[in-house]
Amino acid sequence: MKNYLNYFIAILMMTVSLQSCDSESYLTENNPNEISTDVYWSTLTESESNLTSVYAAMLDSYVLNTTYDFFRTDIAHPGQRTNPTGAYLNWYQNRLFTDNSVVGNTWDAKYRVIWRANQVIEGLNGMTAELKAKQAWTEQMAQARFFRGLMHFYLHSTFNEGKIVIRDKVPVTFEDFNKSLSTSEEVITFFREDLEYAYANLPAQFSKKTRVDAGTAATILGTSYLYQGKYAEAKVYFNDVITNADYGYELVQDVNLIHTSAGDYNSESIFEINYSDVLQIEDDRFDEESFQNRLARFCAPTAKNVETGATMGGQGIILPSAWLTYGLSNEPMDMTDARNIGRTIPLRAAQSIAVVNDEVSNYYGFTAPQVNAFAKTRFSYFKKYTNHDVAQTEFETANDSWRSGRNIIVNRLSGVYLMQAECMANTGDLPGAINLINQIRKRWGLVQLDINASLVDGTPYTQTSLMDHLMYKEYPYELALEGFSTRLLDLRRWGVAQERFADVSTQMFHLEDYTYTKTNGKTANRKASLITPGPGKSEFVEYVDAATTWSSATAGWLPLPQSEILNNQNVN
Repeated sequence: MKNYLNYFIAILMMTVSLQSCDSESYLTENNPNEISTDVYWSTLTESESNLTSVYAAMLDSYVLNTTYDFFRTDIAHPGQRTNPTGAYLNWYQNRLFTDNSVVGNTWDAKYRVIWRANQVIEGLNGMTAELKAKQAWTEQMAQARFFRGLMHFYLHSTFNEGKIVIRDKVPVTFEDFNKSLSTSEEVITFFREDLEYAYANLPAQFSKKTRVDAGTAATILGTSYLYQGKYAEAKVYFNDVITNADYGYELVQDVNLIHTSAGDYNSESIFEINYSDVLQIEDDRFDEESFQNRLARFCAPTAKNVETGATMGGQGIILPSAWLTYGLSNEPMDMTDARNIGRTIPLRAAQSIAVVNDEVSNYYGFTAPQVNAFAKTRFSYFKKYTNHDVAQTEFETANDSWRSGRNIIVNRLSGVYLMQAECMANTGDLPGAINLINQIRKRWGLVQLDINASLVDGTPYTQTSLMDHLMYKEYPYELALEGFSTRLLDLRRWGVAQERFADVSTQMFHLEDYTYTKTNGKTANRKASLITPGPGKSEFVEYVDAATTWSSATAGWLPLPQSEILNNQNVN
């Protein structure tokens, strides 16, 4: 029997929360101390302020859950590689149950966005015919429906094999709260209707790139079809994103604008979560709607800068996996490209990760080996969400290493190129797929793929070998730690997760000493810091536990959270 006390407490808490956050009553009687909905929704300026609250809900770190979710993949590893413990262990081992608090937080965060989107949708629907005829009304409705569709898509992709609760209105009655699970097919139909409406009614561009536009909707629609293996349908949307000049999307050629503060909302940006390093007095570092995020803290090293003695201010919890570190660092460079002269690692690696042998790229005001951060299990760090390009420590940008203004990348054009290349590879257009891949590789100064002879063994590419290249090189090298659960969903939909974890769990690496030149011209040594394949000093393997747990039939799916099971009597 369901716990009715918990149920009514939950309703009361949600009602109070909504009254305090959104100035709107959901009791059957109007509260005389509040502005009633018929007055509040009298202008499009007022509804626009409520739409802003939907964007604000996206600031919640649990919407994307980057901190935890990539531990379930072959991309990232918890800071303690040899014996991961604590809150991250269950994610690394993919042993997640209904009572896991982060599972509940990720569920709640997405439904909070849906709740606010439904408020906007209902408020807009209650407006006069005169207001409904205005373009601003249509654009606001399209944005609200985009986010409602996006969150249902995210929930469908990650929870309970796609069987989730569809929330198509603000719940008021007992029956509204106690909705049954919908089938995967019903959820797909629902979120596609929202996304199609957004695609048809959003402008190609807003004056501010912080707003989602038609290209964003097209990207998510295409992705949803790709995840079903419906390549022909996905290609239509991806082609629109790539070729429609009205969107203004272009691959960034100046790689210094990729994964840096200067590159926020560059021409390649399709969807970003907008943060700021401007502190507000009321913001707490763990406030999920503050304008700062914690990813820089999790990605930055715990070490000191040996040139200044300053503490970097990070924790080094989210670390690149060994195979990713080595593979990115050793992609073949096109030595006819002048940018590669004198480089020790390729540009794509240099912009994405920090490794001890990168003596060219800026890393917290110096080069990587000048930072005393590379040793033992911490031989590489993600750069994408740190402030390494503008500061010497993480304390400089917001006076607190827990607070970073770096935007979080959700979708960018190179990702659409790779998804379209996958569609082409699976529909017989190998030259078209390679052309798209090569455009990305060229801007990074990497050797181009040749349709007539693979770089690996000299044999021509086939659908299988090209897909292997996409799955194990282009996708992870280009998009590591980006988007919503991208790597996990890719491994699962390709049906290679168990095989992949079995493979990486047998790949042995060791660490060698690295000699570098200090700023004073003298040489110094970083012991056990340079990752090298094969057995040797400080040898190790990763993902042994993950390889075992991925044999489960339900691996890769999050369970329904305990809060929903307890408080919704129609969830079985």
